[in-house]
Order: sequence, then structure tokens, then C-alpha cells
Amino acid sequence: MAEDYVVAIVGRPNVGKSALFNRMVGANASIVHEESGVTRDRLYARCRWRGEEFTLLDTGGFELDSTSDLSRAIRAQIEQAIAEADALVFVVDARAGLLPEDSEIASILRKTKKPVLIAANKCDTKAHQGRAYEFFAMGFPKVYPVSAVHGLGVGELLDALIEARGAKGPGESSKEPGRGEPIRVAIAGKPNVGKSSLVNALLGQERMTVSELPGTTVDSVDTPVSFEGTDFILVDTAGLRRPARIERKLEELAVGRALSAVKRADVVLLVLDGTMLPTSQDRRIAGYVNRSGKASIIIVNKIDLGLYEGLSRDKYRSYVLYECMPIWYSKVLFVSCLTKKGIGEIFPEIKETYAEYGKRIETSLLNRVVREAIEINRPPREARILYCTQVGEKPPRIVFFVKDPDKVPPAYERYLEGELRKRFGFYGTPIVMEWRPAQKSKEK
Repeated sequence: MAEDYVVAIVGRPNVGKSALFNRMVGANASIVHEESGVTRDRLYARCRWRGEEFTLLDTGGFELDSTSDLSRAIRAQIEQAIAEADALVFVVDARAGLLPEDSEIASILRKTKKPVLIAANKCDTKAHQGRAYEFFAMGFPKVYPVSAVHGLGVGELLDALIEARGAKGPGESSKEPGRGEPIRVAIAGKPNVGKSSLVNALLGQERMTVSELPGTTVDSVDTPVSFEGTDFILVDTAGLRRPARIERKLEELAVGRALSAVKRADVVLLVLDGTMLPTSQDRRIAGYVNRSGKASIIIVNKIDLGLYEGLSRDKYRSYVLYECMPIWYSKVLFVSCLTKKGIGEIFPEIKETYAEYGKRIETSLLNRVVREAIEINRPPREARILYCTQVGEKPPRIVFFVKDPDKVPPAYERYLEGELRKRFGFYGTPIVMEWRPAQKSKEK
């Protein structure tokens, strides 16, 4: 089974884990066998869904406060099951609502860095599905209302498990920089702004150890580098040109592989030539970076030649942020790749921006700040905000539950984004704001 795709069902006692296990297994007529544990068996079953097959694993109930020998033994079995699993189904009781024990278990599961799917059980009719919204507060991207007794929603849960095969968990992107996967940094910009010179300048800094890997394409080269204990991969890209007759869509730019490098990056350095003013092409590139959900820093190169028409840095920065409006939240650094002036600021700024990119805000604090913003500037009555929670990072993703999502004005969305940035920073990263109905309307 070690090479199998293994899914473990976990949760506190009496939430319906075994009932859900039996429903998922029974639908496929699989044979269930037992693997003996110390005091409580873990149950395994082969589960087949839509042509895919995987191993389903049932566990005992999490009892965090109990100190009995039986509870400790069950806890050991659960921990072993979690370690063995590739994905986790966290079962909660929609009738009982979100309990402190559920939040504690969520904290444990988040640390596993594995995909976690919330199954809000005991939603026995469609009218009960609204009960599941409360569990978004635990910070996982998806909550699936299900009924193990009646089979409602189980198909959608199985679909999600198949999709999660080989996917990263919600916490995997929150590794400390330099402790896990390296930070991928794409250097993007128009031709002849100094992108390759910037890479060479970065590689020439002290306190770095560099090893070279061959690039996967002729126009995009990955170069691993370490700076003060943090690992990076620098990706130099081809210049992004705008062919004649192309007016708006960056996707139609000639260099597709450079765009692919941006998609694979964590942080994008948008390089500008300081001897010229930013152009509409720079705006198109900024828009692509924003739509790709990437963190960003704007690098103004060639300051050794002087800024355009002798502009001050503050004035030039204003021009940059106006023209590169899609990433107006980015820091602007002024450097010279020739003289190396300002180059030493780039790696520390990348680390700070990456930390903002992976920042997570507690639900209680987030709601308090949003309530304060609402008191200052109330939305339309039909767009009343009832609740919000952050469900993802890289980029930060916040879900707002409102009376009618269609009634939220774009100007009010921008207002809330500004208030969130005032309170929490989120420098250099887009904020994805989703609007969902607080409850499903009932058909008459």
C-alpha cells in the first residue's frame, strides 16, 4: 500500500467517520479488511470512483484532552494513519457546529502539509447545506456538505479526492523560506531593460553559493542560488515584446515561455529602464503578473545614467505605480546593475515580499478589522457582509459571505482591500477577494 494513493478519514468521536467510510466503500462494493492496531483497528478498503482506485482508511475518534491508555493508543493509531496518508478527509458534525476540538484538530492537520478536505456530515437535506459555511472559519479552501446516511454530497467529495491526488495541501505553501522548497523568482520585462544583467549582478553578491543547472528552454534559464541561508531559483526570461497590431492582451505577446516562467514563479521582478518612462507594455506585463496571482517587486534599473529627464525618485516612483497600476501594491527599488548600487536590497526584499505572499490572518482578527471598516463606510443594504475568513495564501485568498454577492460595488471591494492593506500589510502581493451568498435562497 505504500505506493498507493491513501486517503485517511479523521475527526473527533461521533461525527460519522465510520458511516462515511462505509458509504464510500459500499458504493463500490469493495472488500474491507482490518490491519490490527494496539487497542483499536484501523480499517482499510479499496475504493474505486470514476475509473480511479485508491485506499481508504478509517480511524478512531480524536480525543485531545483524554489521558487514558485507550485514548493514547487510539491517538497513536490516528497519527500513524495521518503519516501514511496522501490526503485527509476531516469529518465534522454540521448539526453540532464548529467546536473548539475541531479547531484544534484543524491545527494539527494543517501542519501535515497534505491536502485536507472538510466533510461537513449530517447535512441530511439540501436545506441543511447552509450549516457547512461555519467550518470555513478553520481556514481550509473547501467544505463539502455531505450526508453519510443518505449519500448526499458524497459524489462531490469523491470527485475532489481524485482531483487532490498528487496536489499540495493548504499548508504546504507556507514553508519557511530556505527551509523547504526554494523561492522561485522570475525576472520579467521588456527587451533591453537589463534583466540578464540583473541576474548576473545578483549572482555576484557576497555570501552566496551558486550552482548551475541547465535551462529547460532556450529562453528561460533556472539558476539556483543561496543568500544568507535562504534558497532561491532565479529565472531569467526573454524580453516581452508587443507585436504590431496587438493592443491589449498580454497573452498574445510573442514570448510564451517567458509567460510560463512567470506562472511558475512565487515572486516576479518587473524590470524597468529608468532612463525612459514606463509604457503601456509595462502595464500589460504588470497585469499579467497580477492575473497570475504572483507577488511582485518593481526594479528600476540604470540609475547610474540618471532617471528620465532628471526626475526625482519620488516623482519617478509615482509614474511607475500609475503606469503599472495592476501591481500598485509593489515595492519600487532603484538599482544599477553596472555599478551594483542598490543590488544588496533585492534579496532581503524578496524574502519580505514572499512572507507577505504567504501571510495568514486569524479569522477573529480579520472579522474584527472588517467590522471596523464597515462601521466607517457601510456597504449597500443588499450587500451586507455577515462573515469573512481567509481560506488560502500565495496569494492571500479571503472569502466574504454576504447577503447578495451581485450587489457588492467594485468601489466597495477596493475600499475593503485598502483597509485590509492598511491593517495587515500584504505588501507586494495581490489579495483575492471572493464573494459568496450567506445562505442559499429557497425556491417557493
